[in-house]
Amino acid sequence: MARWGEGDPRWIVEERADATNVNNWHWTERDVSAWSSERLRQLLLSVRVEGPEGVCEVTDVSKLDGEASINNRKGKLFFFYEFQLRANWLGL
Repeated sequence: MARWGEGDPRWIVEERADATNVNNWHWTERDVSAWSSERLRQLLLSVRVEGPEGVCEVTDVSKLDGEASINNRKGKLFFFYEFQLRANWLGL
């Protein structure tokens, strides 16, 4: 633990009157659940696998529940997500 006034110069929040989170040094969190759900649905519906035995493709995503967030601490990104999904597929 540093003595008063000898800390890391990046720890300037206590010195700022507006307490701005400079360079995302402290935790920030952004909810990206809506974007993630839509993007996951798009990606799943584009899945098509072809092989010598036939073709398999995802035809419908009937359930897609969950959440996703991006966290930032000291300039590092952390991704948290949890989804439950139900998809229908067709094999030919």
